[in-house]
Amino acid sequence: MRERRFFVKNEDIKGNTALLSSRESHHLKDVLNLKKGDSIIVFNGEGQEFEGKIASLSGRVGVLIERKRRIRPLDMISVCLAQSLPKKKKMDFIIAKACELGVAEVFPLETERASFKLAGPVAQHVLERWEKIAVQTCKQSHLDWIPRLHKPIKLKDLLQKAKEFRAVLIPHTDTNLPKLSDTINTIKNRIKNESQVQRVQSEAKTRKVLIVIGPEGGFSEKEVALAKERGAYLVQLGDLVLKTETAAVVGIALVKYAFNL
Repeated sequence: MRERRFFVKNEDIKGNTALLSSRESHHLKDVLNLKKGDSIIVFNGEGQEFEGKIASLSGRVGVLIERKRRIRPLDMISVCLAQSLPKKKKMDFIIAKACELGVAEVFPLETERASFKLAGPVAQHVLERWEKIAVQTCKQSHLDWIPRLHKPIKLKDLLQKAKEFRAVLIPHTDTNLPKLSDTINTIKNRIKNESQVQRVQSEAKTRKVLIVIGPEGGFSEKEVALAKERGAYLVQLGDLVLKTETAAVVGIALVKYAFNL
């Protein structure tokens, strides 16, 4: 029998009881028609998963936790995605695939040639939809960590945070640039050559690798110059010119493969 898996916020876990959100409760009661006493799995999106039984169905569903099933730590290297905002609902697809591939954070990115800006009353609705997609994807893919979804950020502001990452990788269509795989090998060797003391000191703040995907029209010359100034690595993904949503999936997959994640 397929496991029934539900997300519960850490703040809604008290001792050996958990309280599902209204959305998850509706799915459990009205879609799956589960009953009191049925066994389910709950996870908190922060690496912990629990086995339990439905204890109450009145209002928000209450779950009696029977045992902690597993604790999954973050990978040694966490891959993060900054994605220039594409047209229509392409971002929905990108977030779902990024979650499936196990990214740690997603930054919706405002660039000079981005297809649209996310602002005004619609912004909160869209962000909530993306969070819902992230939760649903993690449930279906049996992932224990839900990526952190940031509010939209301008490229120049994101690059000011460059020191928070081990490396910032920006795929570009210039075929004269180093290949992504070669650049990652350079980064891996740099990490390997660090002394144990250096690694411990830098672990908390610089264990993340950020891949930045541009819009369909690419980054402007001004943006490319700023990225170089901030120490980002401009790389190529190959001879093919990829759509922005394809580049995101390929870029994430290559980075994770290169780091054996």
